[in-house]
Amino acid sequence: MDMYQDRADMITIYIEEAHAADEWPIGSRICYVQPKTDVDRINIANDFIQATEYRLPLLIDPVSRNNPFSQVYNPWPIRFYVIDGTMKFSYIAQPIEGSYPLELIKNALDQVLQQCQ
Repeated sequence: MDMYQDRADMITIYIEEAHAADEWPIGSRICYVQPKTDVDRINIANDFIQATEYRLPLLIDPVSRNNPFSQVYNPWPIRFYVIDGTMKFSYIAQPIEGSYPLELIKNALDQVLQQCQ
C-alpha cells in the first residue's frame, strides 16, 4: 500500500504559476497562462492530479482572495514546501538547473511520514 494514500493529515497547496506562458515562460514545458480566476487554478490543479495520479488533498491559493499563501510566505522563486507534524517547514525545494528534482520532494515527504508513524 502506498504510504501517501488516505493521509488526511497531509495537504498540498497550489499557488501562482512561477513561469506562466503569458508572463515569464521558460522552455516549452510550461503550457498554462497565469490563472485569472479560482476556476482557472482549479482546472490546472485537476490537470496535475490526472497527469500524476496525485492522491494527497490539493488546496488552491485562491486568486479571488489575492493569493493569501503567496502573500504571507512570499515563495518566489521557491515553489515546494513540506510542513512536518509540528507545522514547521521541514523542506523547502530549491531549483536545480531550472527544475525541481521530484525525488528530493518525495524523500522529504517520506521522512515526515515516517516521523508521524
